Amino acid sequence: MADEARSRQHGLEQAASIIFALVAVVPLLIFAWTLHDLGAIRSTQAQISLVLAVGISLLGFWMFRSLLTRMAEVVLKLTAALEQASRSRPAPPVAPSPLATPAVAPPEQAGGVVGIGSIRELSEVVRTMDALWHREASAHLNERVQVSVANGREPLIGMLAEATADGLILELPDRSVPISYGRVTAIDRLS
Repeated sequence: MADEARSRQHGLEQAASIIFALVAVVPLLIFAWTLHDLGAIRSTQAQISLVLAVGISLLGFWMFRSLLTRMAEVVLKLTAALEQASRSRPAPPVAPSPLATPAVAPPEQAGGVVGIGSIRELSEVVRTMDALWHREASAHLNERVQVSVANGREPLIGMLAEATADGLILELPDRSVPISYGRVTAIDRLS
């Protein structure tokens, strides 16, 4: 699993580097072509500005690449820590409730990652995903659906009775089950 994550991370680093290089190189080529077309490429000022632009692009590329490498290392360490924690955690005697994990972290932990601190973007991602799942659930109201839940052994099958901003309510044959959007991994309509 760690090797797979490392190879995916390496592929992302390569793709991001190529994109950054294209974004930096294409404008420089246009700038050089414009200077050449105007006949100004021979002036010392144009040559200095072109060299300065190339230098700044290379510095930006180096900074971007080192930042991406550091982020990849953090993600790999977090992945390894999560794998180790999931292996060392004993299995619960009964199946966990679909609502065991809240859709939104408590205010003191919102956007916080242990060892890193507060990351505002994480709470934005949670809100975005909740909104997407809410829209998906609303499209299947009063229909028979199969809802896959994170860490659930099997998907839950029932009638989608309600979709609120926080989660959905699935009517099973014997009970109603509230499910927070943070636990939903798929909602499929059954024919």
